[in-house]
Amino acid sequence: MSAIAQEKRVRMTKEEFLRLPEGPPDYEFEDGEVVPLARPHSRHQEVSLEIASVLNPHVKKNRLGRIWQEIDVELTETKTYIPDLAYLSADHIGRHSEEDGRIHGAPDLVVEILSPSTISRDTLSKLRAYFEAGVPWYWMVDPESLGIAEYHATPEGYLRTASMEAGQVFRPGLFPGLEIDLKRLTEGTSE
Repeated sequence: MSAIAQEKRVRMTKEEFLRLPEGPPDYEFEDGEVVPLARPHSRHQEVSLEIASVLNPHVKKNRLGRIWQEIDVELTETKTYIPDLAYLSADHIGRHSEEDGRIHGAPDLVVEILSPSTISRDTLSKLRAYFEAGVPWYWMVDPESLGIAEYHATPEGYLRTASMEAGQVFRPGLFPGLEIDLKRLTEGTSE
């Protein structure tokens, strides 16, 4: 276990992974390897909280489903990730297990806030894994610029449907009528 604590990938079975104690530290499981996650920077956490503070009331008020921060998502038998935010629509709420507190299968939306230590995984391997598992909407958020890139699944792959910069208003394709004022998010986080 000390190898995991040193932020090295360790090979193990899914059963061994499921027996790891609840974090921190947190780990993801990817194709037979345990991937240790670095603790996010405070700015990363603030951005996550600000986005959740806009999404959660909208989802609850309109009875659209549920939003979670940093929940285990068992995408497939070989991939378990901990996205910054995950959303399940009311139609897919059964994918969340109250028993183990995980999502089993594809969320309707995954939000990843980019970090220097995760940017290549978030923009390449996880993007591919989310698409292959059937996640219809994927947002990538840059905590430095507070820009959001929105991707929607098509038969050919993810199509970027929006790319908003700080100071603009983001109107998510998944939530018609919702507006996320990125300027407000900027003011809501510390510099």
